[in-house]
Amino acid sequence: MLRAFIIYFGKKKNSSFTLDEQVSTGMLFSFFIDKAASVIRGFRALFNGKYAKQLMLGKRVTVSNWKYFNYGKCVQIGKDVSINAFGNEGLTIGDYSWIGAMSFLKVSFSIHQPGEFIRIGNHVGIGEYAHLGGAGGLEIDDDCIIGPYFSCHPENHQFINHQELIRLQGVTRSGIKIGKNCWIGAKVTILDGVVIGNNCVIAAGAVVTKNMPSNSVIGGVPANVIKILSAENMKMSSAHVA
Repeated sequence: MLRAFIIYFGKKKNSSFTLDEQVSTGMLFSFFIDKAASVIRGFRALFNGKYAKQLMLGKRVTVSNWKYFNYGKCVQIGKDVSINAFGNEGLTIGDYSWIGAMSFLKVSFSIHQPGEFIRIGNHVGIGEYAHLGGAGGLEIDDDCIIGPYFSCHPENHQFINHQELIRLQGVTRSGIKIGKNCWIGAKVTILDGVVIGNNCVIAAGAVVTKNMPSNSVIGGVPANVIKILSAENMKMSSAHVA
């Protein structure tokens, strides 16, 4: 019964979801208890005027400015995640997306000059220790899978005037946009003003400083296009995602 219940909900997120035969009833029960506890912790959204929508919160998750925090169905937030949703548009996380443990999501770093937004699409998975800012706007489209230590900085400090402290010269903000169905490896950094197309693969450790076309394999410091994926490869990729 428990196995069938978990498979049913697993298929809601991934139609090809199955359970390995080695997974014991005890392991399933422990998994169920952990998820049930995260759902109960998610009920704190009700006390902040938000409908819970099966929001799952790990231990010691902190959310500031619930008014600006919008989320879809079955959103999972790992333990020790810090969220500050305050901003012109706030923070949005789509259906069946999850944020890894020890991550930091902050739309605004200043009340003097609020940030724009962080928009995370549906079925997006972001690994542990992510650092996401929303100063100039950050958008991650549907079906992206992202490794740990992911870093996005949609803001730059100006430093032209050598007679003045850098911290007093203000900032520029252009925003970052990541297309659909991208696979981003561990320890990738994306800088302000970058637009990444759909169906891209970014190698671990890359620092992306410029726009990248769709269907690209990207890597290096600074990052460049290593190759363009063929139409046949993209057809296979699309079939897998569907």
